[in-house]
Amino acid sequence: MDCGYLVQPEAENLRGEAGSSPEGLPVLCLNPACGVANSSADRVCQRCGSPLPAAPGTVLHGRYRIERQLAAGGFGAVYQAADLKEGDRQVAVKDMICTDPLEFTIRLNFFRREAEILRSLQDLPIVPRIFDFIQQGQTAHLVMELIQGQDLLKIMEGHGNQPFPIDQVVRWAQSICDVLTHMHNYSPALVHRDLKPDNIMLLEDKSEIKLIDFGTARDMGRTQRTRMATKTRVYTEGYAPPEQIIGKPEPRSDLFALAGTLYHLVTGIPPEGFYTARELEKQLAGESISPGGVPERLLETYRWLFELIKINLAEDANDRYVSAREVKTDLELQRITKEAACPQCQTINKVREPYCLKCAAPLTDATPPCAHCGKQNRMGSRCCIYCGNRLR
Repeated sequence: MDCGYLVQPEAENLRGEAGSSPEGLPVLCLNPACGVANSSADRVCQRCGSPLPAAPGTVLHGRYRIERQLAAGGFGAVYQAADLKEGDRQVAVKDMICTDPLEFTIRLNFFRREAEILRSLQDLPIVPRIFDFIQQGQTAHLVMELIQGQDLLKIMEGHGNQPFPIDQVVRWAQSICDVLTHMHNYSPALVHRDLKPDNIMLLEDKSEIKLIDFGTARDMGRTQRTRMATKTRVYTEGYAPPEQIIGKPEPRSDLFALAGTLYHLVTGIPPEGFYTARELEKQLAGESISPGGVPERLLETYRWLFELIKINLAEDANDRYVSAREVKTDLELQRITKEAACPQCQTINKVREPYCLKCAAPLTDATPPCAHCGKQNRMGSRCCIYCGNRLR
C-alpha cells in the first residue's frame, strides 16, 4: 500500500473458504494515470480520489455478489458474480464507473443502447443473454450471461499466432453473418463498429463462439441530417474501413471488419486495412509473395475464401458485397458468385449490379435517400439515377 505495486496472491488463495471473499485482496484504481492498489475496504482511490471497482464479496443491489474482477478499462469493470435470487447462478456484471455527471450521461446512453441491442438479438445463439439492467443515481450495471471461455486473439497469441482451422472459421463467420444481417435489417440499420477477434469468445467446448461487446454499436439515424452527420469515431486500426475512420460508418463497414477478422483467424497475420486487400490481389494474380504474405498452398486451396476477403476489404464500400446475407451465401457455397439472374426477365447480370441491364428492375436492396434529391437508389449505385449526385 506504499508504492502501489500489486503483489499477486497464490491462485488457491484468490477465493476464501466456501467461496468467501478474499481477505485483503487489493483493488486496482482504474484511472490510467494512477493504477495503484488500494485496500478492499476503500471505495475511492487513496492516491487520486477516483472511484474504485467493487471488491470481491460486495453485494450489488441486494442481489449480485461479486466473486472476482474479470476485466477493467476506461469505462469501468466487468465482474463474475453470483445471482443470489437465482440459486447463485453465475453471471457477468458490467459496472460503469464514472464521477463526472456529464460524462456519466454520455456513457449511460452507450450502456442503455447495448442492453437494447442485446435484448433484440436474444434469439441468436452466439449473442450473450441479458438478464438485467440497473441504473441508480450515478451507478449503472448490466447483468449478462457469463461466457466461460477466452477470446480468439488471446488464444492465437498464446499459441504463437497459429491460425484456426479454416473450415471452423468459415462456420463461425456464417453465424456472425446472421447477427450482422439481423442488425443491418433494423430501421434505421444498426452497425456493430468493432468486430474483431478480441470480441469473439471461444467457449470451453472449443467449438462454439459468442460475439461480445455491442457497446459501440449504433444506428444510422432516421433523418437525412443524422445519417450524414459525423458519428463518434469508434474503430480498431486494421479492421476499420476509411468511411468509419472519418466517423461515417455504414452496414458495409461491418463487412470490412468481418473480412479483416477472417484474414487474421485463418492466417494468424493481423490485417492492415485495405492494404491487405491490395496484397491479396497481387498474390491472387500470381505475383511473388512478399514476406509475411499468405502461404501459396493455402491461397490455392482456399482461393475462393481469399477472393471473398479481398473484395470486402476494398477501400470503396461500393466494391464490397452489399449485405451480410450475400457474404453468408458465398461462405455456404464456398465460391464467389459472379452472376445472378434478374427475377423479372431472367437476364443474367453481373452480381451486385443495382439494376437489370435489360429491364432496369432493381436487383439489390434500397440505399438511404440521396442527400441531394431525397430519392432512394439501390445498393451498388455510385451516382443517383435521378439527379446524378455522387452516392457515398
